[in-house]
Amino acid sequence: MANSSKERVLAVLNGEIPDRVPIFEYLIHDGVFKYFGAGEIPIGSTKHHIAACSKCLDLCHPLFGTPYEPGEIIHDDGSKTVVERWMTWNVPPPSPLRDEDIKAGLVKHIELCESWLGKDRSGEKKNSLEYIRGLEPYIGDMAYISLSASTALPYGNSEKSMLEYADYTELVEKRMRLDNILTLERLQATADKEISPMAIIWDDIAYKNRLFYPPELLERLYFPALAEICDLFHSWDIKVLFHSDGDVSSVLSNLVQCGIDGLNPVETSAGMNYADVKREYGDKIAIVGGMDAVDVLAFGSVDEVVAETKRLIDIAGKNGGLIAASSSGQIDMSMPTENVVAFYETVWDYGKY
Repeated sequence: MANSSKERVLAVLNGEIPDRVPIFEYLIHDGVFKYFGAGEIPIGSTKHHIAACSKCLDLCHPLFGTPYEPGEIIHDDGSKTVVERWMTWNVPPPSPLRDEDIKAGLVKHIELCESWLGKDRSGEKKNSLEYIRGLEPYIGDMAYISLSASTALPYGNSEKSMLEYADYTELVEKRMRLDNILTLERLQATADKEISPMAIIWDDIAYKNRLFYPPELLERLYFPALAEICDLFHSWDIKVLFHSDGDVSSVLSNLVQCGIDGLNPVETSAGMNYADVKREYGDKIAIVGGMDAVDVLAFGSVDEVVAETKRLIDIAGKNGGLIAASSSGQIDMSMPTENVVAFYETVWDYGKY
């Protein structure tokens, strides 16, 4: 009997072999939705977005979750938020923050965290469960990740954040510790396998060919906190996907030791190699990604997409252990509809065990 989408995903994360390779994505592509009969997703409609994803995915997550009305939002400090149909991003103010403003912002964040410690969160799990129950008719048998977390790091993934850390080490580390405590408190109150049998941790710690942060900082502050979050999820038998863009090869052994069950998105254009990941860690973690999003999905031909999809399945999917997804962490309008459709249809036809 064929697995359901959720059974297929859990089989991979449990080290078992499903009926075929499952597909995971943050899918924000109007052409793909229309091709599979979902029509246009209304602005602000989470349920329509999820229903559209269920037509072609085995696993998805909300992330932003709905399309937006495009525009710009100008903030008091001169920064702005740019809004496109499927994503938003922030543009910093024209003048950099003064040192005293940076310090004041850290102090304010710490005070806010301290005010939240130990708060009664007894109603949050009930609210989460009710929310997911309301989405179940749209999710169908697809696996849907509603649980997520991030491990505190110096903000910004940039040179500026490291300079901030160098200038205000004690304050930044205190903010990180408090953020991690609050994350654990939130998860204690809300995590439930019935709500979501898998969770995703969002922590971009790398970019092209290198880490954002010094390895000693990660080893001293980051990996212990990540392991604590993984342990908490595992105490409820919840599987953990770890997401970081960039090349995390140099610390992949650390991530595996922390307890992750799957690595996403295995960004090939940043220096990751899914054949290496499969060879070295394929018996410990699942590859959740690996399909070249730049040279193949965005700019390749349909024939190249089919060939690379088969290669991904042959190598990363050998004896199980693969959840196919793009190596960019999303499939968006930069990729021709025919390429995405070829990717999915090749997985369905060629990815059978």
